[in-house]
Amino acid sequence: MKKLLFTVLIVANGATFVSPAMSQTSQQPSQNNGIDPDQCGAGGMGCTPDDVQKWMDKGNELADLSSADLSQYAYACAKHPDWKDDCETDPGKILRQLGITDY
Repeated sequence: MKKLLFTVLIVANGATFVSPAMSQTSQQPSQNNGIDPDQCGAGGMGCTPDDVQKWMDKGNELADLSSADLSQYAYACAKHPDWKDDCETDPGKILRQLGITDY
């Protein structure tokens, strides 16, 4: 019986020491950026801005790009409206401007 009581005390004490550490590491910084987490996945991390999504759709129409390259293309086109003509016709040219030379 003493051994069981000793074990329970150790477990109880261990839980009190572990619990605060777990709660500190599992907390994420508060981000109020207007993104609805119900629409975008965990904490809004899966959201893609509308203008970037538009360029992703266009890139998929124009070329067979990897997801990483498609993302680079779409974000570049959204960021550089002056590249619009090339974005609408030649994703490879945009990727080369970004230093991605596989295209």
